[in-house]
Amino acid sequence: MSLSKLSMGCLLLLGLGLGACLSNIELEEEIKAAENKTQILNYFSKSGQTPMALDNGLYYALTKSNPNGELATRADSIILHYELANLLTGQVLDSTDRKANAPFIYRYGFLYPVFAPITNVLKDGEQAVLAIPGTSQNFPGLPAYTPMRVTIRSYVVRSQGDALDEYIARKGWKVTEKLDNGLRYIRLVEGTGEKPASGQTMYIKYTGRFTNGIAFDGNMARTDTFKVAVGGTSTVVGFQMGAEKMRKGERAILAFPSSIGYGARTSGAIGPFTPLIFEMNMVELK
Repeated sequence: MSLSKLSMGCLLLLGLGLGACLSNIELEEEIKAAENKTQILNYFSKSGQTPMALDNGLYYALTKSNPNGELATRADSIILHYELANLLTGQVLDSTDRKANAPFIYRYGFLYPVFAPITNVLKDGEQAVLAIPGTSQNFPGLPAYTPMRVTIRSYVVRSQGDALDEYIARKGWKVTEKLDNGLRYIRLVEGTGEKPASGQTMYIKYTGRFTNGIAFDGNMARTDTFKVAVGGTSTVVGFQMGAEKMRKGERAILAFPSSIGYGARTSGAIGPFTPLIFEMNMVELK
């Protein structure tokens, strides 16, 4: 037999063998998926709950309903307390109770296999039990192909506007003006000069902060000022619009959502969909 015929024969046998192996794996996955479905439905039946199906074999049941609650949308933060457990044995694998009861904060729209599926259906103030089919991977307390139970004990949907308003309330500030695009303008010290006009340049001292109070940028401690042209586009919309409301000598706070900030972009320490706070001082207008 020639080398070429021998090689072809080996490849054919190898291909047939590989195909058989893949078929066996696929069959095993189907069998395990069916077993998981039965186990999950039995669990809810014994608990007296009627579950609703999600994608990929997941099921959930509400344990507390809030029909008027807010559904999370892109860029919202979700604050929740949870418990992860082996669905079959009840063994607790992880929970916020083990972390000094500190809540888990999840940003809607980011891939997180445990919580992402439920955030499309769960509303603010609701509670639920989620059952997730097992995988071929082994985890401590969760053998391969063992379904996991996720208990959502509290669930709060927090929009960027909520975060901004909570920050403002903590500081005891009163909003001077709130625009339809989400910009909150808070005048601390009224200026004495004229309002900025086209062709002028604003010279600004500022500190930029996140809604947790941490500063990410600023020039208050430096001798330089930040120059912004009236009507310009070199800064984000929220900063530009807020600055143009100030007179010379005015001190103010600008608070705005990411829709008029950096949006989905990352800029330095600023991550995607991040609301921002700016402490501003208009030192000169020329």
